[in-house]
Amino acid sequence: MFGNFFNRMYYGDPHRPDLKADDIPKKGISLFFDILKNNFWQLISLNLLLIISCIPIVTIGPALAGFNNVLRNHTLNRNVWLWNDFKDGFIKNFKQSFVITLINGIAAIILVNNYKIYSSYSTGFIKIAGTYITIFIGFILVLMNVYIYPLMVTYDLKIKHIYKNALIFSIIKLPQTIGMVLLSLILIAICILFAFIPLLLIGLSLVGLAINVYDRGVFEKYIDSRVNEQNKETDDKADK
Repeated sequence: MFGNFFNRMYYGDPHRPDLKADDIPKKGISLFFDILKNNFWQLISLNLLLIISCIPIVTIGPALAGFNNVLRNHTLNRNVWLWNDFKDGFIKNFKQSFVITLINGIAAIILVNNYKIYSSYSTGFIKIAGTYITIFIGFILVLMNVYIYPLMVTYDLKIKHIYKNALIFSIIKLPQTIGMVLLSLILIAICILFAFIPLLLIGLSLVGLAINVYDRGVFEKYIDSRVNEQNKETDDKADK
């Protein structure tokens, strides 16, 4: 009796083997650095591939789709073939990514012009209200873009639903989303301090990886868990 007890204390329960470090799914910061460590050179290649693919301005959206598709696969611990995964994301999401990038571009132009117009007023309610409303809308749009492209490459959603979910996540995860935007700006600022060289080599990949690692946790909590519950309920009904 006691022999088995002490054997289990020392060697562990053979029916419930101890987990090894590699068996525990990594999340958050540990997942970010694990991907960075194991795929450093591939992230450099991805960074360069994104820049080259964005040279024709019309392909910026699809290039971002391919870029996020590669990073999404890394966060899901899938085997990644850089060119194939980039190409798949580029082609599969070409139409949606083009339209979304066009919408974002038009929205940015309108907001900048509105800000200039309202700022030109000398004083008054219109100047104050118009300026702050424009800044607020622009701020929300920036937050939404933390989620837009990862949502697009991960789920089969219509554009209006992509924006809707991105807005919801921006609101319910407001502090965390602001934190991700600030982290992205800090990383870009550091790259600029070193004459843009890190930005050209790996800066964009670091920003994209940080966003996709963060988004993976949000999607698992608010989307994947509900989908799994619905599938389980459907299976249970089918068994009955």
